[in-house]
Amino acid sequence: MGKILKLGIVLFIITAVTGLLLGGVYTITLEPIKIAKGNEKNEAMTQTLPDATAFESVPVAADTDIVTAINKGTAGGETVGWNYTVEPKGYGGLIEIIVGVSKDGRLQAIKILSHSETPGLGAKAAEEPFIGQFRGKQTEALSITQSDTVAQNEIQAISGATITSGAVVQGVNAALAYFGEHQYESERQSETPAGTGYAGELPKN
Repeated sequence: MGKILKLGIVLFIITAVTGLLLGGVYTITLEPIKIAKGNEKNEAMTQTLPDATAFESVPVAADTDIVTAINKGTAGGETVGWNYTVEPKGYGGLIEIIVGVSKDGRLQAIKILSHSETPGLGAKAAEEPFIGQFRGKQTEALSITQSDTVAQNEIQAISGATITSGAVVQGVNAALAYFGEHQYESERQSETPAGTGYAGELPKN
C-alpha cells in the first residue's frame, strides 16, 4: 500500500511539473507567434494593395459573417483602397484570405493566409496561377468556370478542387459585395462636391 501511494505521489509530481513546463513554453512562444502572424498579415495587405503606404483598421458591419476584418489603405492621406479579411469555408475548413480592392472597385490581388485544404489539390488555391486570376478584375461578382475560355467575371477552377475554388471565389465576392454596400458609396459621396449629388453605378464588366 505504501509503495502504491509513493508511486502515485511521484506520478502526480511528474505530471504537475510537465504541465507547468508545457504551460511555460506555450506562454513564451505565444507572443512571438502572434507577432509573426501580424507581420505576415501586414505583408499580405501590402501585397494586395500595393499603392497604399499606411493601413487603418475600421469596424466591420454586423450584416456579414464572412468578412472578419477591414483595413483602409491610404497614401499621402488619401484613400487608395481597402483590404478585407474573409473566411469562407473550404473543403477542409475555413480559408483565411486577404482581398485588396482599390477605391474604384478593381480587385488588386488576393493572398491566402491559412487553410486546411488537400495538398496537391485544394492547396493549389494559395499558389499561381490560380490566385493570379483575380488580379485586376473589375466586376460586381465572380463565378467559377471549368472552361478554358475565361470571361472577365470568371475564375477558372482548380482541376479536382472545385469546392476550394468556389470557396475562394465566395470569399472574394463577399469582399466585393461589402465594398459595394459600404465603401463605394461613401467614397463617392466624399469626393462629390456638396449639392451636386452622385448618380453613378458600380463598375460593370
